[in-house]
Parts: sequence; C-alpha cells; structure tokens
Amino acid sequence: MIQSLQVFRGFAALAVVAHHAVLSTGAFVGAVPAEIGSILGGGYLGVDFFFVLSGFIIMYTHMSDSPSIGNVRRYVAKRLVRIYPPYLPLSIGMLLLYAALPGVSESGGRDYSLLSSLLLLPADLPPALSVAWMLVHEMQFYAVFLLFYLSGRWLAGFFVLWAVVILFSNITFTPTGWARYPLSLMNIEFMFGVLAAWIVTRSGSDVIPAGWLAAGATLAIAMLAWISPDNLRFVRLAFAFGLALIMVGFALLEKSRTLPWPATLLLLGDASYSIYLIHNPLLSVTQRVAGKLELGSLVALLAGVVISVFAGLIYYMLIERPAVGFFRNRQRSIGPRLNTASN
Repeated sequence: MIQSLQVFRGFAALAVVAHHAVLSTGAFVGAVPAEIGSILGGGYLGVDFFFVLSGFIIMYTHMSDSPSIGNVRRYVAKRLVRIYPPYLPLSIGMLLLYAALPGVSESGGRDYSLLSSLLLLPADLPPALSVAWMLVHEMQFYAVFLLFYLSGRWLAGFFVLWAVVILFSNITFTPTGWARYPLSLMNIEFMFGVLAAWIVTRSGSDVIPAGWLAAGATLAIAMLAWISPDNLRFVRLAFAFGLALIMVGFALLEKSRTLPWPATLLLLGDASYSIYLIHNPLLSVTQRVAGKLELGSLVALLAGVVISVFAGLIYYMLIERPAVGFFRNRQRSIGPRLNTASN
C-alpha cells in the first residue's frame, strides 16, 4: 500500500469523526462556537477522500489481474472479507439495540432497512448503522468493477455511460429512495480514483509528481473556498477530482522514494475503517453523558473525538485485524483446493 494514502486515510477518518462530533455535541451538550463548528463541520468531505481512495485501491491492486474465474473468486473474496467481518458485529449490535429500545435515537425513533443493514444492498431506508450508507456504495462499486474481468474497455465504457446518466439525473432531479445509490454523484468519485490509479500504473519514472500535486492542491483548495449549500453537489465533485490528482502525485512520488511517515499515523490509517464504523454510535453515548455532566461544549467535543478514535483503535486491534486475518487465512487454504477441483 502507498503509505502516504494510508496516512491521509487516517486524517479523513478524523475529519469525519470531528464532523459528527460537532453535530452530536450540538444535539446533547450545546452549540459549538461558530468558528470551530464551521471548520470541523466541513469534515464530511473526508468521505469524498474515502470514495476516491476506494476506486484507486481497487484499480491499483487488481489492474494486473488476468480475466480468469480464479481471479474473480479471489477479487470477490478479498472485497467481502475486507468489508463484512468488521462491519457485521456493529450492525447486528445496532439492530438489537433498536429492537430493544426503539426510541434510543436522537429523533425518538429511526426507520431502517434490514436488507441494507445486513447485506449492504440499496434500499429505500438507510442501514441501522447510519454511516454504513457509504458501504452500500462500496459494495455497488465492487459489483460494477467485475466488468474489468471481462474487459477493461467494457469497464471504461460502462463508466462513461454511468457517469452521463448520473450527471443527467442530478441536473434534472434529485434521486431518492434506493435510486439515490446508483445515481449518486459520489459514484463518479470512485471513477476518479480508478482513473488516478490507471495514470500511476501507466506513468514512467520521468513523470514529475510536483505538477500533479500542485494541480490537485490548487483545485481542492479553490473548491473548498467556493463550496456552499447552494452549490454543494457539483463543487464537491470537483473537490474530489482535486483529491484524485493529489493521490496521483503522492503515488508517483513514492515510486522513487520512501516518505518517513510516523508509525502512529500509519496505525491511524490502518484503523480508519474501524474508527469510521464505531464513532457515530459511540458519539451518541459520549455526548449524552457529557450533557448529563454539564461539560462545556468544547471539552465535550474534544472528549468525544478522543474517545471515538481510541475506541476505533481498540476495535481494530481486537476485532477487525484478527477477523480479517482469520478469513484471509481461510481463503488462502481453500483457494488451492478450489483450483485443484476445477482442474
């Protein structure tokens, strides 16, 4: 894995935690000062990084795969193992919680889809674990990427057609219900990541990373300055394209040198999925407690972020890493037997 992108994945997770911490603190403790709230509230853009990075990782990891049944099996198994073992314990926990205490959510009651909660399939209602909406998009994209194993040109052609349909739909109306998943502009962010990985793998050693980094940073910063509730969707898409260019720059940079990222930041990146999964329900608890203790909003905000990050690290070390490792080992032991049987 390209270490810079792993580090940035950790920062993106922190940004999303901060965003939700501002919301939870405002709901259960008190309003966060406007200046801090406006800065940390923009942490939702960390999700855009995750979308672009997911597309990048899939293409970068599987670009050299040949079109064979064995590679398709390995691809599917690898994706399922990466997503479900860390996710399902928390999702099932939320389902049980809502069944036992229907009014536990802030709104006093929350509708959710059982299909989406357990299988991460598109549905009219959201998953019980609220942040899992992003994983529904991930699973959708993983399914579309199977076209790569038929033909890279088929995948590229489908991407172009899909992007045109998405853009037309979002210009003419706002997709709702289950259609909000296949017609979301964020699917194009996955495509940006795939394109970024293709550029990196096709670039020679003479390509200068600084140009990509400068172009990406300029575009991303410009979009951050321009973004507002009135232009959020399309400006956010341009921001994601800037992130994709930055990824190209750092990936090319690491082709020629190793950047000395601290081990702590790399660990944070490793644990980013667990942090993302666990932080929102945990913030609902920590900020309720902070409100009962009558803590100040800034103290409560900081406490919520710190507790969420440490809980995510613990979940990663005790649940995610062992579970993913177990299923990957099973996958390796079963793989040769499947290949022998097919021969």
